[in-house]
Amino acid sequence: MEQLIITIEGKSNADLLMQLMLKFNFVKSVIRKKALDTKSGAVKVVNEPAGVPVVSEVEPYNWINPTRPATDEEFEQLALEMEQDKEENSPEQVVNFVNKELKAWRKRKK
Repeated sequence: MEQLIITIEGKSNADLLMQLMLKFNFVKSVIRKKALDTKSGAVKVVNEPAGVPVVSEVEPYNWINPTRPATDEEFEQLALEMEQDKEENSPEQVVNFVNKELKAWRKRKK
């Protein structure tokens, strides 16, 4: 079974679409729910990244989606972690580390 979620404007339009959908033999059920209120900020809906086919319905506040905006709490946590980070590296050390990792990655790719 597959589910299809459709957002449509107006109750009368929704009724017409429901009647039409129920005429198809392969449609098992049609359920109407109020749309999530995304304008008030109560529920944040994050879409999948552009160019990626959507394989599931849009989830409220999909925290694993890399394109979603971070919350204030996450920014605060990041700031705290950065303040507590005592490790300091020179630019040369960073470049050497990155080059070493790239060489290892190239070997694995071959």
